[in-house]
Amino acid sequence: MQTVLGGRSVVRLALAWTLLAAVPACQAQAAPNLNKHERKIHKRLLHYAPGTYMNVEMRDGTDRAGLLGTLGPASFTLTDSDSNAEETHTYSEVARVSKSTEYIGEGSESGHHFRPWIPVVVGVVAAGAAATAFAVR
Repeated sequence: MQTVLGGRSVVRLALAWTLLAAVPACQAQAAPNLNKHERKIHKRLLHYAPGTYMNVEMRDGTDRAGLLGTLGPASFTLTDSDSNAEETHTYSEVARVSKSTEYIGEGSESGHHFRPWIPVVVGVVAAGAAATAFAVR
């Protein structure tokens, strides 16, 4: 069935208008009454998939580190990396969230890894310099 509107069918046009009208209604139901800071924390957590290792700074000054769980309309779950206990926190309790790198065990932080290629490179350069000095004589 063709119309005067550029050859588009009435069914396709009606479907497009229905979808456009439904999108704002769905988005309005997703966000409860959160203040600006709570919405900001919720929006930042939406960027990360469940299971992402997160560092969460709380407003009382404590830090939490663990795996991100489910996000609710007013709270989220975090599996603590030390105790493996699942904790529920409201967005109002959180000061900052950031994606973190998972370090397991003491001394495994970045900058503490032994890099075996450094002595190899130094040895090759020293051997090359010694060979050059011997050949020049």
